[in-house]
Amino acid sequence: MLQSLTTDQPVTAAVVGTHLIATASRRLGLAANLLSPGSQGTVVLPSDFERLVGKSARELAHRVLEDDWLQAGIGMAALNSLLDIDYDSVVEINAKQIIADRAMGKDLVVVGHFPFVEELRAKVRNLWIMEKKPRLGDLSEEEGYQILARADVVAVTGTSLINHTFDRILSNSQPGSFKIMLGPSTPLSPILFDFGLDVVGGALVEKDATALTMVEKGTPFRGLKGVRTVVMAKDSLHTEF
Repeated sequence: MLQSLTTDQPVTAAVVGTHLIATASRRLGLAANLLSPGSQGTVVLPSDFERLVGKSARELAHRVLEDDWLQAGIGMAALNSLLDIDYDSVVEINAKQIIADRAMGKDLVVVGHFPFVEELRAKVRNLWIMEKKPRLGDLSEEEGYQILARADVVAVTGTSLINHTFDRILSNSQPGSFKIMLGPSTPLSPILFDFGLDVVGGALVEKDATALTMVEKGTPFRGLKGVRTVVMAKDSLHTEF
């Protein structure tokens, strides 16, 4: 995806909130802040935060390769701010509904916590939640890697590209299983289909100033205003969802 960037623009705004990171260049790109202390503590900022504005967005995007999750999150937001997006290929379909329909009566692994996860439990045969920091009832990361081979459907958070678990998740998944990535970090790039994903669901910010203010105030993604959630699919979605 870094190699696919066809343009570069200077960063015009950068905000790190407790839940999200936002970087503006060609558009406003979002990513999760994996170092978020939630509602407890203060936001951690990179040492060069004051100098991010004016930097090359493409140069900043390369930070997604760094092991430091804060730097990688800034890189992902910058990458999302520069991507060439085929707007004709994105549609407004609820990713939760796609997962529910695909996983009906089947085995589902969800990598990461999403607000709607418990709504799916009654619709599927088995639901496993895999987390780096597991809550009660979750699978640990290593347990999750073992169970992925049993899943008919895998729903993975876009933060797997920030913490660099994406490759291992996909390589441990069952061949032929349906795989969807979702969340504000998710790049709306068809390149992800080459790595085995069937659907990607991300965010398009339509009101930059509103979103920047809310990110800075610590608003979680589900509460952001001026943002449209969309999906793009490897194959036509038709009406099956």
